[in-house]
Amino acid sequence: MEYVVFDIETTGLDTLEDRIIELGAIRVKDDKVVSEFNRLINPGITIPFEVTNINGISNEMVVDEDYPGVVLSEFSKFIFGVDFLIGHNAIRFDYPFLKSEFQRNFVKSPDYLVKDTVRIARVKLRRELRSFTLKNLTQYYGIINREAHRALSDVYATYELYKKLNQE
Repeated sequence: MEYVVFDIETTGLDTLEDRIIELGAIRVKDDKVVSEFNRLINPGITIPFEVTNINGISNEMVVDEDYPGVVLSEFSKFIFGVDFLIGHNAIRFDYPFLKSEFQRNFVKSPDYLVKDTVRIARVKLRRELRSFTLKNLTQYYGIINREAHRALSDVYATYELYKKLNQE
């Protein structure tokens, strides 16, 4: 079995108006991480101050980075052929945002089955927790997320979370 755990950081919450500014992922085959994808993206729009306060990604950090079409084409190749994608809140946020960016940038990508650690946790931990944020779930399981709200760090935290949720 082969899958990709992914996470995005964006300029906001609107899939039509906002843009991806960071895309991180790991490709897992037979329960081992076999490759990593981590890119900042020049969104072509200004990153709001409030967003920089959350994830630390500034306009200066992305000014010389590739535009979305280039990075999304690379990412489409990175995920090609996997059995499914995994993300935290991916069904409601990350995957729709990613699909919107693929379409906006004319990058062809098939539809993928998406497994969402929020949904899995809500079923498995509905009696133990009230909030299913990545922060709460990683604290619950003792998973260290050194750079929360940075894509690759959140990816590794989500990967560890997914493994814990599947042990129960």
